[in-house]
Amino acid sequence: MKRTIIAGAALVCCAFSSAQRAETIESFISTDHEPEWYARQIAAWQQKVDADPKDEWAWRNLFRATNYHEMFTTGYGDEETSPSAGIIRRMEKAIPDSYALNLCKGRYCLRSDSAAMRGDNIYRAIELMPEEVCAEDVNFLACRLWSLDPENTKVGELFRKAYRMKYYPARIMHYNLNMLRSMEPGALYFANGDVLLGPMKMMQAALDERTDVTVIPLSYLHSPNYLQALFRRLDIKPKTFNVEDYGQYGADWEKHFEADNILYLIKESKRPTYFSTDILSHTCLDKDSIYNEGLLLKYSTRQYDNFSVAMRNVREVYHLEYLAEPDLVYDSWKASQRLDLNHPTLLSHLVGKFRRNGETELADRLHGILRTVVERNRIFADEASKKAYLEDFEKEVGKKE
Repeated sequence: MKRTIIAGAALVCCAFSSAQRAETIESFISTDHEPEWYARQIAAWQQKVDADPKDEWAWRNLFRATNYHEMFTTGYGDEETSPSAGIIRRMEKAIPDSYALNLCKGRYCLRSDSAAMRGDNIYRAIELMPEEVCAEDVNFLACRLWSLDPENTKVGELFRKAYRMKYYPARIMHYNLNMLRSMEPGALYFANGDVLLGPMKMMQAALDERTDVTVIPLSYLHSPNYLQALFRRLDIKPKTFNVEDYGQYGADWEKHFEADNILYLIKESKRPTYFSTDILSHTCLDKDSIYNEGLLLKYSTRQYDNFSVAMRNVREVYHLEYLAEPDLVYDSWKASQRLDLNHPTLLSHLVGKFRRNGETELADRLHGILRTVVERNRIFADEASKKAYLEDFEKEVGKKE
């Protein structure tokens, strides 16, 4: 079987071989490519590995290229016989107990590897981490250790290191800082996805910014170690929701499981609670208890004037001027453009409210910033899509209550 895996990988390399230069394989949240690009990178990095079988950087990138190619084509299938598993097994022979091997095992865990299942490779990768290291990998190790051992002092050290290495673009950091500063003291913040979690942890660790806010990744609610540490931080009685009890919900079991965990944490901690704006697509929380306060959603069992809070955030908390800087140059991350587009989506309705409130200057400034975001954004498939979005945006801005 192992020969089949290696032979299959070789066939992929031959089929897509070309003169493409070997490039660092970065997370698809920052730079995504077509499967053919990853296939060519497999060939390019395989040549590097063949030239020097002890080259950990070459192995790291060969694994990442293989892993992404598999993700974007066939899916992972049988993890024990997949191309990614084949690379892991080859690394075990070529560079045993190395930083690169432990890092890659942390990303792709074989269920037959009990040590990897426990997360042992994360600790070992951190122990072996060289001085010259990729910022993305530092961020990954920080996040994985955060889920496995959240009270470990190295969590903060790794996030501070990733911050100093400027892993996340400034535009993503700005967005997260605006959200962080708009929360009430002692708040809980639930989110899903790297760009809505990592930056906040970095700013808390590196800048001591709003450390009173408890940042909670939805996926970590499945980690017993993380949950126990969370209960201690919030000083509440531990409670376990058994996954087995959610079979009645079929494919939606995870949404119900996470919602029950969230509601328990809110009830027992009695803390103000906020969500990233995509939360409703990941859980089955009652939409009538979710209120838009600008860039964040707040949970509340009672009605209140959330529009006034959103207007105050725009007026007093959010720094939005960077969105309309005349010398703006977009970084390469598509995630930056997507987050930028959240501003007109979430704040356009406030323009009319400011205008009717007599705050004409603020209304005009906000309108100008939001329109600039749309006009400069490169996320649209074509100019017709952008034009349609602009038309809907202007309708929202001019809408009468």
